[in-house]
Amino acid sequence: MEENWKTRLLKAVDEDPRSDRAISLAVGLGVNTVNELRNTDKSPSIDKVLKLAAELGLNLGYVLWGGDQDKSPIRGDKEILQTLHRIEGLDQRGVEVVFSVIDTVINRQSSKQEQSSSDDQLELATPRRGPKP
Repeated sequence: MEENWKTRLLKAVDEDPRSDRAISLAVGLGVNTVNELRNTDKSPSIDKVLKLAAELGLNLGYVLWGGDQDKSPIRGDKEILQTLHRIEGLDQRGVEVVFSVIDTVINRQSSKQEQSSSDDQLELATPRRGPKP
């Protein structure tokens, strides 16, 4: 079978531990979205492809044109650790140290973002008083 956007997307679905139904529900589409992609010749809307790619952690360029999927963002502790283990010359202790640094930086950045977004939404504690008629 010729590799194309659909085969790359379905390969990622097959490599995901979740069922077709669970993936369909996770993207907020109909429960048979992945099943329809798998079993029909009908092409889904670009919106569905975008949502599926995002849910599966796929680089959209990879889905559409192939090439190197490794350019997609690394998400989650598991992916970070898998990447660190692939570094030649880095032993288990080194992996733990580097992971600790990465985890600390990510947590600091996310806590700063949460603080700034809550600061942006301050409201006055007491209502403004206007002149009475």
